[in-house]
Amino acid sequence: MAKEIAAFIKLQIKGGAANPSPPVGHALGSKGVNLMDFCKQFNARTQEKAGKVIPVILPVYSEKSFALVVKQPP
Repeated sequence: MAKEIAAFIKLQIKGGAANPSPPVGHALGSKGVNLMDFCKQFNARTQEKAGKVIPVILPVYSEKSFALVVKQPP
């Protein structure tokens, strides 16, 4: 059975520089997402694009897990 999506979060963060402070912490914390898990995954996937603003889409599921969709920088 497919997971139920509770929310979609769209962010733009500099590659390799995600941290749990605002705006990331505020956007994800209010939905119950594990901030450190997100930061580790994002930073690992975008370390080669350090300094560039990377668009990210996060479907947040009802059990507070998420999928990380990293887009190309504009």
